[in-house]
Amino acid sequence: MYYGRKELMEVLSISIELSKENDRQHLLNTILNKSIEFTSCDAGTLYLCENNALTFKIMKTNSQNISKGEKGEKIDLPPVPLKEENICAYAAIHQQVLNIEDVWTSTMFDFSGPKKYDKLTGYTTKSMLVVPMSNYEGKLIGVLQLINAQDEFGKIVPFEKEVEPIIQALASQGGIILSNQLYLEEIKMQMWSFTEALAETVDARTPYNGSHIRKVAKYAEQMVDYINLLYEQGKET
Repeated sequence: MYYGRKELMEVLSISIELSKENDRQHLLNTILNKSIEFTSCDAGTLYLCENNALTFKIMKTNSQNISKGEKGEKIDLPPVPLKEENICAYAAIHQQVLNIEDVWTSTMFDFSGPKKYDKLTGYTTKSMLVVPMSNYEGKLIGVLQLINAQDEFGKIVPFEKEVEPIIQALASQGGIILSNQLYLEEIKMQMWSFTEALAETVDARTPYNGSHIRKVAKYAEQMVDYINLLYEQGKET
């Protein structure tokens, strides 16, 4: 396939969409869904690196109408340990894009998991593209695994080499945005912890006012909830 102006504009459009996304779950969904659409593949899995392992976050198989984790629900599968025999773990460890034409004939990695899944479900896992997601510091954020690229007739084909740097760029951009969101959440938690500690210190030094600061925070929260309620009611009318 030739990647010309149309494909370039599509990539730019996806990049802009990713950069505008503030919701973490929506961001993960967008990364996986747009990668599946752009590569014309049938399935994909997005992992995040947590506790030195790869945790399943979203799984999709269009031909079987399977979608797990898109609403943030937990996927009941054990995390993938960071061991080199697993293809997604190898891509994560070495920060390397891996393009497998046929998992049933490849001897590079342990594909017992996909093969077992195929036997249980009747699905056929063949071509696979695995792309690490990292931030601007090179820190691993997660892994994007795409399965079964398809041609215009729906036949399973290998992932084209030309698409590798494109998906890698989108995955890296998603990793950077996700990393920034996580940093922001950490800063908010730190600020809240500092505020709580300061409130406790002030209350301890002024027994007369006791829980004054906590009461002010409670009333402020109630006021914000009320304002939000009025806003939502206004939108409905």
